[in-house]
Amino acid sequence: MKNILIGMVVSLAIILGLTYNWGYNQQSQLKNYNVYVENQFRRMFYDLVGDVENIQSNLSKIMVSGTPKQNVLLFTDLMYKCYDAQEQLTQLPIEHKDVSKTQKFLSQVGDFSMAMSRKCLSGKPLTNEDINTLEELHNYSNYLSQNLLKLQSDITQDGVKLAGLIGKTSKDLEKVNENMLNTSFLNVEERMQEYPELIYDGPFSEHIRNIKPKLEGKEITKDKAMQIAKSFLKDGKKYSAKLISETANTRFSSYIVELKENGNDYNITMAITKKAGKVIWMLNTKEIGDEKLSVKEAVNKAKDFLRKNGFENMIPTYSEEYDGQLVVNFAYTDDDVIVYTDLIKVKLSLEDGSVIGFESEGYLSNNHKREIARPEISEEEARRMISIDAEVEDIKLAIIPTEGSKEVLCYEFIAKYKEDRFLIYINALNGEEEDILQVITKENGVLMM
Repeated sequence: MKNILIGMVVSLAIILGLTYNWGYNQQSQLKNYNVYVENQFRRMFYDLVGDVENIQSNLSKIMVSGTPKQNVLLFTDLMYKCYDAQEQLTQLPIEHKDVSKTQKFLSQVGDFSMAMSRKCLSGKPLTNEDINTLEELHNYSNYLSQNLLKLQSDITQDGVKLAGLIGKTSKDLEKVNENMLNTSFLNVEERMQEYPELIYDGPFSEHIRNIKPKLEGKEITKDKAMQIAKSFLKDGKKYSAKLISETANTRFSSYIVELKENGNDYNITMAITKKAGKVIWMLNTKEIGDEKLSVKEAVNKAKDFLRKNGFENMIPTYSEEYDGQLVVNFAYTDDDVIVYTDLIKVKLSLEDGSVIGFESEGYLSNNHKREIARPEISEEEARRMISIDAEVEDIKLAIIPTEGSKEVLCYEFIAKYKEDRFLIYINALNGEEEDILQVITKENGVLMM
């Protein structure tokens, strides 16, 4: 009996020890994950501050620059800084309705910069009206920059944890974070409401975003939205779903659904349109491990994922790799014509090929049955319209977006000139050169500029 009692005590001690060790490891892993998420949010915020400072600086430089060549460089850099700042802003743990005016401001500065860059390239000087607009934009960007710098200082001094708004591990911490962040951005939003609308035909200008999306279908219920969310990833896992919010008076009124898998502490969030029940975007916050897949393998998994979700005739157009992740842009094809307006982005983990991000606003906004006209000039006639003596590697038909929210059928020439490669778009109806993009192959992907 004594031996049995001793054995039970020893067994209990072992079990308690193993349980403590497991709990300690879990707590340690959670702590490391929280540190990682916090660092990611801080990096995004500091990048946002840096981008806005550069935007303000470039706007001031343009106002004193006297050469069109220098203006082209400044406007081009300004455009990319604006789009990068928008991306950083959308990824911060802030209510997006509280920064919509700021996002709109950054979008229009970027679009205005693109339009002015093209104007300078065509040899046209900036008008007095252009200069006045630049001065107004500079004043607003300076206000935004100063507020962000103050917020950055407050976050550092008060030890605010940005990740607290996601994890909600501490109600007091969450309240402090939310008050500081949202109050600061609401102050900025109040001022941003005063800035004037920009009227121009930039290819991504605000009036294009206001065009009614072509998505059609019946309204779905909240329960149906949660069913759609649970079946979207097609990974064989079972998820629990809950509705965390709804959006209205936006391009796509939607349900915001959060997924959880038993045993995992990461969140999967997605927005599903109330009309037709389509996923607009999805984000998985899981930690990414070491890369095990090649880019080609990951692209094939992305293609398979799209097919399983009913997106047929999608082809990859370019990709970017960073931090163990791969973002692939897909375009729709209609009877062998590439339709660049109907875009879907898929982000994958290069550790296991799982889909960790998805965005289909371009596709949902523009995809519809088109009556595509037949080309009125031949490939050879279009080839003669190319202004540089380039070596043509491939030719396809493509529909590209133009200024004023229109679409145009073009011959897409993949061409090499000296050491550089370009995409040259010649209008298939009248032979005009519509656009030229430089293909830049980098270590982490292929980009078009």
